[in-house]
Amino acid sequence: MNNRHRRRKRMTESKKNASNTSIIVACISGVAIIFLIVCMITAINTGGRVPNFMGAMGMIFFLGTIPCVVIGRGQFKLNNFNFASRLAGIAIPIVACAAWGILYLFGLIFA
Repeated sequence: MNNRHRRRKRMTESKKNASNTSIIVACISGVAIIFLIVCMITAINTGGRVPNFMGAMGMIFFLGTIPCVVIGRGQFKLNNFNFASRLAGIAIPIVACAAWGILYLFGLIFA
């Protein structure tokens, strides 16, 4: 009886795989954050005159982060994937969406 109990303690569970969907969503949102920083640096250097294509790309990234939040939330609920990948899949899109939303809110108020 005692040997059987020892065997159970030595058994290790297999590691969970990372969620590929969460990683892709986190990468897309990371690119959106990097582009936001580039746009802000460009706006500071040019005195607020950002080229039209950067504004259009910014709007695409802002609208693209909304489905990333929804997809990341769906992946976060799944328990059969690694927690770190699921957390990155929800946290990074929320940060990106909030950052773009705040930027556009400031643009509406102060423009």
